[in-house]
Amino acid sequence: MMRHMKCYGSTVIGEKGQVVIPAEVRKIFRIKSGDKFLVMADERGPGIMLLRADSLAKFMRHVFGDDLDSLIEIRTDEGRKAKPRSGKAKKARGKGRR
Repeated sequence: MMRHMKCYGSTVIGEKGQVVIPAEVRKIFRIKSGDKFLVMADERGPGIMLLRADSLAKFMRHVFGDDLDSLIEIRTDEGRKAKPRSGKAKKARGKGRR
């Protein structure tokens, strides 16, 4: 897998924690403003990985096929059985969202 990797340059983390993805990479992978990515990492590893959010859904469907719907349904049912959070937790979750 590593033999297919290519270095496209370097980038710097800005004051607000933002990372600039080099223009060549944005063009090749058709990345535009507003695209959503998951930030993946192994705490023991040397770095992080950005994974396009919609690609994960496609990958999961490829791997799990029709079973994915069942897995999502099971997870949703488990969430419904969980104890409701206190009012304080709900308020904390809502902070900053407007």
